[in-house]
Amino acid sequence: MNRSVIKVIVWDVLPSVAAYYALRALDASEYVALLSAAAVGFVRAAYVGIRERKLDGFAAFMGLIFGLGLALAFVTGDERFLLTVKSVTTGSAAAVLAATCLVRRPAAYGMAKRFGAEDAATAARWDRLYEADARFRRVYVVMTLTWAGALLAESAVRIPLIYLLPVDVMAGLSSALLIGTLVLLAAWSAWYGRRGEQAATAAQQQAT
Repeated sequence: MNRSVIKVIVWDVLPSVAAYYALRALDASEYVALLSAAAVGFVRAAYVGIRERKLDGFAAFMGLIFGLGLALAFVTGDERFLLTVKSVTTGSAAAVLAATCLVRRPAAYGMAKRFGAEDAATAARWDRLYEADARFRRVYVVMTLTWAGALLAESAVRIPLIYLLPVDVMAGLSSALLIGTLVLLAAWSAWYGRRGEQAATAAQQQAT
């Protein structure tokens, strides 16, 4: 697994899950534990933004998930409703990803550069391929639409489970669904992107 993906899971996802179960172990209510987990996730995303002095796409995404949950916590006391917020957010993220293809700036390209480019030289080589080769650009359109479809499916699967399983089970399983989806997407994207880069590079070499 890509080290950047592991880092994201460890620092951007797991702390919230740990906060929830730690508070439940201390006999905190489900509502308080979920509220605290949302707060931990939001603070982490805000910290990344302040430290890097820029809006990081993934941190912003996780901040939106936890921030929305934190805001809705003051509107409703229903724990299961709070868990559905993640589905609403990931479903919305799927729509945004699909929309980036319509404006010809597929989000998967920026994500691939962040998680897959080993260094600045690799990122620069990809930029040249992206500008010069339509087939290379198509790789990231397909990749973006695949991410959108997978996130939409993940959000749809979560909702019935929230109302079928105990809250304590779903608090962890909900994040596990997100982590599992991201890991599978990252692994497939690394393979698919590498194959696309090799094909585009070979085509350019033949042309010259």
